[in-house]
Amino acid sequence: MGFVSRTFRHTKRYQEIISVLIRYGMGDIVRSLGLAETFPFLRKVIPKRNARPVSDLTRWEDIRMAVEELGPTFVKFGQMLSNRPDILPPQLIAELAKLQDDVPPFPGAEAVRLVEQELSAPMGELFESFNETPLASASIGQVHLARLPGGKDVAVKVQRPGIEDTIKTDLEILHTFARLAENNIEHLRYINPTGIAREFDRQIRQELDYNHERLNLEHFQKIFEKDSTVYVPAAYRERSTKRVFTMEYIEGVKVSRIADEDLPGYDRKVVAYRGATLILKQIFLHGFFHADPHPGNIVILDGDRVCFLDFGMMGSLIPAQRELLGTLLIAIERRNSTIVTNIILELTKSPDHDEKQDIEYEVHELIDRYVDLPLAEMDIGEILESLMQLMLRFKLRLPSDLVMMGRSIVMIEGVGRQIYPQFQISDIIKDIVLRIITQRLGPKRMINDAFLSFMEYKKLLSDFPGDMRTLLYKAKRGRIKIEFEHKGLEPLRSTLDAVSYRLLFGLVLAALIVGSSLMIRFDSSGWNVAGRVGFILGAVFAVVILVITVVRTFKE
Repeated sequence: MGFVSRTFRHTKRYQEIISVLIRYGMGDIVRSLGLAETFPFLRKVIPKRNARPVSDLTRWEDIRMAVEELGPTFVKFGQMLSNRPDILPPQLIAELAKLQDDVPPFPGAEAVRLVEQELSAPMGELFESFNETPLASASIGQVHLARLPGGKDVAVKVQRPGIEDTIKTDLEILHTFARLAENNIEHLRYINPTGIAREFDRQIRQELDYNHERLNLEHFQKIFEKDSTVYVPAAYRERSTKRVFTMEYIEGVKVSRIADEDLPGYDRKVVAYRGATLILKQIFLHGFFHADPHPGNIVILDGDRVCFLDFGMMGSLIPAQRELLGTLLIAIERRNSTIVTNIILELTKSPDHDEKQDIEYEVHELIDRYVDLPLAEMDIGEILESLMQLMLRFKLRLPSDLVMMGRSIVMIEGVGRQIYPQFQISDIIKDIVLRIITQRLGPKRMINDAFLSFMEYKKLLSDFPGDMRTLLYKAKRGRIKIEFEHKGLEPLRSTLDAVSYRLLFGLVLAALIVGSSLMIRFDSSGWNVAGRVGFILGAVFAVVILVITVVRTFKE
């Protein structure tokens, strides 16, 4: 009952949230959660009927406006859900995608105080100058321009005071809502509300820890240190903490400007293809990718070098996922719908799906519809949306990192077409497929796989004597236990029970008849009352057994 006690600690916030939901006509959702039954103190704010206001807004617009009014935690939660077309309808996805994370900045003096507190030094020792007017402001923090001793310009991200406590309270409430939704709303169970809440909890706590963003940037820098087409800003570890992050200030041209203006010195085609190539390399070759490559997070430097900003939201794929995705691309190009279906079910952790044949049929239709299109008519965003709708219909759920991967590809394709209208991401995908095949068949990969297999067998062989010794030791002392689990034996058990009961009745009936016969046989008068009563009871039992047997036979 820990979540109940947490609820009572946040009574006021609960009442605020429920009031907002009801005001936007979502009283039916509130009642479906069973909040009034779980928390009696909320009964006063929950109406018995849905008080949906008369409005020109759609249901989806009401949800978006309610989320905006609920504050930064719920806005970020809505933004996360806007990337989940595999579990939400497209109308709601479109509305949640409009959510903005822009909030008024907090005072610059407060930022100075927090930086000095976090870095344990006066501002004059830390920076040669620090502009108290922020460059940008968001719900979790804001960015200030500063200059290091020596003249290097840096961007200092400072966390908003009190935001951690605010988000912690809202997270506890979200977990409660998710648990109640899973228990009380049956059609929501398949999307796993508690799992979604846990995933959001993990994401936003990482975003609250600026050390996580710094480590992301450093890892990204290591991956692309030899790639001259990309520039990665430097991070300043000695001037960074959990709540303050200092990185190199980049003065480049925003991608949006190159898309909207005819700026000299930039090759639009090169920029478009480089940006998309870098994203696809991150996903399929490195398994670590920028999950929010919108135009505001990409700047272009001299020589058409691409520079990504804001490393707070990064996706990560484990080697097994990356291997499956590479095979998926190859299978799509080879038009093998069986392999594509198997990989989709493997990625969604549903290898034994009951409707596997129906899924394969729809996958085959998708491949036929899109693979033979001319490159100029191909739209990766449309293909991925069709695939997501298929998953929604068959209740298949992708891991969050794979959803972010799809979103990154769609986003960078859109950016590429803004910059260079003739841009085709399918050209790059074909090159990536060739690189994947080359890597898998290359001597370096084969040697690496052989070495890993050798190490596995070596461990197996080295552990074998010890495992056998333990097994024999237990066998000598009679401590080996073998457990059997029987499945599908219930019908046989029922049949055996029925046969046993019939056999028992038959034995009782036979004993009754034999006993009655003996009693009459040894009675000289031939009118033994007990014997005749026994015969009558035997006849009744025989008729009852006969009727039950006939009825059951007809039922079967």
